[in-house]
Order: sequence, then C-alpha cells, then structure tokens
Amino acid sequence: MKIIRNQDGFTYILALTVVMIMGIMLGMVGQSWKIIKQRELEDEMIFRGDQVAELIYQYLLCKNSGQALNVVNQFLWPVDSSSGTILDELVNGKEERCTNGSIKKFRLRVSASMDPATNSQWHLVRPVGDNTRFAGVASGSDKEPLRKSFESIYDSKQLDEKKQYSEWLFTWELKQSLPQNQSLPR
Repeated sequence: MKIIRNQDGFTYILALTVVMIMGIMLGMVGQSWKIIKQRELEDEMIFRGDQVAELIYQYLLCKNSGQALNVVNQFLWPVDSSSGTILDELVNGKEERCTNGSIKKFRLRVSASMDPATNSQWHLVRPVGDNTRFAGVASGSDKEPLRKSFESIYDSKQLDEKKQYSEWLFTWELKQSLPQNQSLPR
C-alpha cells in the first residue's frame, strides 16, 4: 500500500505542475492577444483618420487650385453645420464648387466619421487661432499607442512619438509631401 500512496502523491504533483504550466501559457497567450487587438485598433484608427485627412486635402486642392499653400486655412469647412457637425454633413455628402468651376461632391463613409478607440464621433481638430474651422480629427482616447513611427505610411513626421491616441491628429497636412531633408518642427 505504501507504493500506491507514493504514486498517488507523484500523480497529484504532476497534475498540479501541468495545470500551473498551462496557466502560465494561457496568460502569455492572453497578453499577446491584447497586443494583437491593440495593433488592429491602431490600424483601423489610421485607416479611418486617413480617410478624413484625405477628404479635407482633396477639398483644399479643389478650393486652392493655383494658389499658394500658406493661405489654405481660409478655405476650410466650418465646424458646425445645419445637421450637427461637419462630420455629420460629410456623411450625407457635401457638394462644393471648385475654383476651376467644376462641382465636386465630398462624402465620408459612416464608419470613417467614428473614432474606433472610443466608438463615438472623432474630436474635431481646428486650426490654431480659429475655432470655427475644421482641419481634421483626433481620437478621444488617452491610451498609450504601440506604434511610434509612421514613416512607412506618411511623409510627415507629425504623428511620430506621440504619448496618447488623442495626440494623433489626422489633418490635411498629413497628405502633403515634405521636401527632401526637411522635417516638421516638434
């Protein structure tokens, strides 16, 4: 009988060890799953924010054909509209007459008007010194991003090394190419 009891104790310790190892492995899988999910969220945020930035940039090209880029702010859309904010109006579609005389319709997908980090509408970014105009969008999340460099996506360095998602400003300036050997001031 002593032999059986020793085997029972060994089996019990072996079972506890296996359960402990499985718990550690599941914990590691959970952490990597969290990181994968956050990277997917960041990719979605960049995708949606870029759509807004591109729409504003196309509008500025429409309104500024033949003009210097240092006067573009006067052509930005007003923040408020009859249907709520400019994002609400852009979801419904907004027709504009370009400086060359053509009429262009600007439309934003419903999902692109929403911040994926907060599942609510983006915070509107306004130009410095002008609270009535719309220059882009930013997230309402204060969570720390995993991505620190956007070199593979944008010529601009304005999103690099930000501490919170709310500091990622998706504005029309992201769409401008920088001259070689020049970077934005930090």
